[in-house]
Amino acid sequence: MSEPTATPVTRKPLPGLGSIFLRGRTWHCEFWRHDQQYRESTRTTNEKKAVAFLRSRVDALATDRYVGPKAERVTVADVLKLVTADYATRANRSSRTLGFRVAALTDELGDLRAVAVSSQTVEAYKAKRLADGKAKATINRELACLRRGFKLAVSDKILGPSSVPAIKMYVESNVRQGILAYEDYLALLSHLPSPVDDAVTFAYLSGWRRGEILGLTWREVDRTRGLITLPAERSKNREPRELPLSPALAQLIEKRWQARLVDSPNGPKVCDLLFHRSGQPVLDFRGAWRKACKAIGKPDLLVHDLRRSAVTNLIRAGVGEQVAMRISGHRTPSVFRRYRIIQTDDVLAALTHTENTLAADPHKQAIFPHNSTGQLQKMVREPIRKIVILRKDMRQTEG
Repeated sequence: MSEPTATPVTRKPLPGLGSIFLRGRTWHCEFWRHDQQYRESTRTTNEKKAVAFLRSRVDALATDRYVGPKAERVTVADVLKLVTADYATRANRSSRTLGFRVAALTDELGDLRAVAVSSQTVEAYKAKRLADGKAKATINRELACLRRGFKLAVSDKILGPSSVPAIKMYVESNVRQGILAYEDYLALLSHLPSPVDDAVTFAYLSGWRRGEILGLTWREVDRTRGLITLPAERSKNREPRELPLSPALAQLIEKRWQARLVDSPNGPKVCDLLFHRSGQPVLDFRGAWRKACKAIGKPDLLVHDLRRSAVTNLIRAGVGEQVAMRISGHRTPSVFRRYRIIQTDDVLAALTHTENTLAADPHKQAIFPHNSTGQLQKMVREPIRKIVILRKDMRQTEG
């Protein structure tokens, strides 16, 4: 009589860890944490190796370093898709430039598994982009996109926090300092065609952004009250803004009002845009801008320098920072101050004003914040010192 055949073990419990079990010839593992079950293949037919794999997974889970099989299949390209979708959902205005950043990252890192991206990978990417001639500011924008993608992946529980690499940005020292002097501004206008010259005038006087200006419609202009209202959906900081019309701006608005009628196949019609080319939107004027800048000897001038110039002119004219920020649409003082360019002439004017003040009234001592305590102590000690000297003289006289 033959002996009964032993039933093969298909599941092996491991107290404190979980269990391993066979599917076909391959061992799989099962473990729990906080009442959540985890299952995955150990990718081995060896029982001892399967136990070691389970132990490594449990240890990683306990220290928040666990990466599941789904996360291991996520690529950098998948992470970047999250950024693109997020921009579309939030209707960010920088979606157009985002495409360039995503394309650069995808070309270099897109096929890599996201969990395999390390700080060394990021540093190698930075070195490659620098070697390609890219500016540090450009690379920083790309790195910010990559960091945003990892943050979204963690938020959506696609990746674990331990999978996020350290991403160090470059220190940017290339903040633009370009401003347009008033004489150069007048010279520039003479080389610009209509209506670009009017749009540039508006930008130089108000400090508004190019998109905000070119998108202005007559529905946003109240000529009776002398007021332009920018709706929140067209403002970069998502806040509505009002701009009262100064004499120069009012004159410009009247000029554009006279140009609102355009010819069409059905006869004259009213164009709703303030700045238009024969009724069509002004989408781009880089060609005309470059020619005009070259004509006045400033080929490196940018349209955005008009905004910087407007802020600088406001502060030089004595306009308070809060009022100037309300005009230009800056939301934070830190960004606003980057647009306020301090030139040598400003420093010379400050020194000259101080010297003239001292010459006019040498006894007028200003108390500055950095030495107010010392000045105050001196003011208190001086009368006391005089009293002490007077008493000493009196005692000597009496003696």
